[in-house]
Amino acid sequence: MPTRIIDLAAKSEEIQENELPVALIYLGERAPVRDWQELFFVAVKCLYTEFPDTINSLCSTDPTRILFLRTNTIGMERPMRIAPIIYLETKRTPNQIVKAIKFIFSRAGVHNVKMQIEIYETAYPKDDYALRITNYELPSKLPSKPVLHLNQTIEEMLAALDAMEIKPQKHSKVVLPHATHGRAEPQVFGNLFFILEGERHGPFANEKNRYVALMQCLAELYPYQILKEAGHHINSQHRLTLMKGGSYLYFREPVELPNNLFIDKDFPDRILVENERYYLARCGLYFESVMFNG
Repeated sequence: MPTRIIDLAAKSEEIQENELPVALIYLGERAPVRDWQELFFVAVKCLYTEFPDTINSLCSTDPTRILFLRTNTIGMERPMRIAPIIYLETKRTPNQIVKAIKFIFSRAGVHNVKMQIEIYETAYPKDDYALRITNYELPSKLPSKPVLHLNQTIEEMLAALDAMEIKPQKHSKVVLPHATHGRAEPQVFGNLFFILEGERHGPFANEKNRYVALMQCLAELYPYQILKEAGHHINSQHRLTLMKGGSYLYFREPVELPNNLFIDKDFPDRILVENERYYLARCGLYFESVMFNG
């Protein structure tokens, strides 16, 4: 699957039907993406921080106008929220997406565009891929993003993403490391707690909520240790988990911590536990003595 780079500063070549994006490269930073819709969202979200007035001027409230930026979701097929009242229509063909990004740069008066798209050619037959891309579905061998309902708030979207994760059945058990006689005891995800500096936190309904609360506490109680880790920890999914400043735009579900730090909570439960172990160890704490179930 050979790869190639599309430089948005140059005259772009036509994108073939069997080509998919690997990453967006902007100002020297590389953000991995899963499909053209995610690339479109990440690119426009980055541009909004640089050119908010330009993005605002391109928004329309008229549902009869076929635009990719709107101030509501009426008539939109796959909207994603860029700002509190700005939505991006991501249901566009790859060539339309490239043209839309370049259009934003042109309206902002930027001539030296420092944005590139890394793409690769899939091994799927052209006809099969064309059918899939028409229906906006990824090939089965590639990771696909869950489809969210229209007119949802961010909180509802996050709840929907949580619900779409594969979770154990109600009566099934998973093994969590525990500190009883050096053996792992079966625990059930549900009423999760943790204890730091003698204070008990919880219960939490799921690992995502506990992970966010734990990282907020660590950032407050151990700021020096946590700040040192910004931009360094890459977990077993080969993704960064903690960034400082504007780099959080590359995260799929960013959450703000103290000291202008941001974490990404868009991970399966087992990866969140892996992240927790790492940051606790960096703060000189043991996972087994901090984490427990109610």
